[in-house]
Amino acid sequence: MLVAPCFGSGRGPSMKVWRATQTLRRSLLVGGRQEQTFATGNGAFERARARAEAFDTEHGITMKPQDVFESPLRELQQPYERSATVKLFGSHNPTHIPVPPYATSGRVMPSQSPNNISLRAKDDEPFLRKMREASRLARQVLEYVCAHAVPGRTTDQLNEAVHDAIVSSGAYPSPLNYAGFPKSVCSSVNNVICHGIPDGYVLRSGDVVSFDVSCFMGGVHGDNCATVVVADWPKDLPESFTHVPSDFSKAFAPGHDWRGVLYKTEFSSAEEEKWHVTGRRLVQASIESLNEGILACKPGGTISDIGAAIHDVADAYGYDSVQQYRGHGIGEEFHCSPFIKHYRNNDTTEIQPGMIFTIEPMITEGSGECYEWDDQWTVVSNDGGRSSQFEHVIFVTETGIEILTQSGTAR
Repeated sequence: MLVAPCFGSGRGPSMKVWRATQTLRRSLLVGGRQEQTFATGNGAFERARARAEAFDTEHGITMKPQDVFESPLRELQQPYERSATVKLFGSHNPTHIPVPPYATSGRVMPSQSPNNISLRAKDDEPFLRKMREASRLARQVLEYVCAHAVPGRTTDQLNEAVHDAIVSSGAYPSPLNYAGFPKSVCSSVNNVICHGIPDGYVLRSGDVVSFDVSCFMGGVHGDNCATVVVADWPKDLPESFTHVPSDFSKAFAPGHDWRGVLYKTEFSSAEEEKWHVTGRRLVQASIESLNEGILACKPGGTISDIGAAIHDVADAYGYDSVQQYRGHGIGEEFHCSPFIKHYRNNDTTEIQPGMIFTIEPMITEGSGECYEWDDQWTVVSNDGGRSSQFEHVIFVTETGIEILTQSGTAR
């Protein structure tokens, strides 16, 4: 879950105005970014471009830079009637689950070290063990909710499932009442970029939906996010197959999604097929942007190396990387320094052993520009383009990094 401010007005531009300027935006943005692409010298662009071309060839599609896929099968997400807020605890905590300071009041206190980056994990093994445990639980619940994101279920039902899974494990769902956030998970569908509030929206086949799962356990937070294309698997696939633990830090197997689940191959129309395939492509690009950002994360490097690699992948696929929201330090505080930009920047902060932070790029069709709904949480793309996000918690070691939220590795 993210907290960096969105610099929107609360109202997006009209589609008419946006379409009138999109051709000019493409020529300026794509041309300008292509000139910068090879400046990073890390090979991220070349690797991503090769994978994007292979995907397009395999599926027989042609994607234009900054293209927003339009289809009568999809509708833009709109504010939906919200269900009642789940209350975990009042003044009494009958289950004796440790809770973060904001759990009852909703007030988030200023960071204890706003300008200082903690290197505590370098020498504090008990703290690092707690971070591994919280991260492991966050990952397990993330895989659980992704497996249950099927047509006919509402995002509110999935919120209840996440809530129950975390609480039954002796932890607290970190988003709940954080600055007043009313639910236990963020669910962001199609053109919702982040901070989507679960509600009565019924998932449909082909929806691109991201789940941001965070938990407070043992006095520290774990945080991760993943995106799935709903029902993008064969009709006769056993439901249990979608529950297989997965590792989205590894390359896709041909014909499978990041969980190892077979892609859907039979469609009712060419329109439905394109709807699914273009969603897959966006999800693949967002995973690769995370992986390349992690690959660029090395002791002695700089925070800007991460953003440059992510931006290269977005360029290679013809997508954009959202700039208003960032990764963050994490531990006893949900959000603290350092803050990780997912685009090219000049942050010279050195990556040092002992740092723990999230990398969580949001990759969009069309432009990454966005605005916030009047609920003061839900962030949507200005142009209606779909979005996909993946997130890991990274611990920097003396020789490299450890992914705390990677499936099967947190101990």
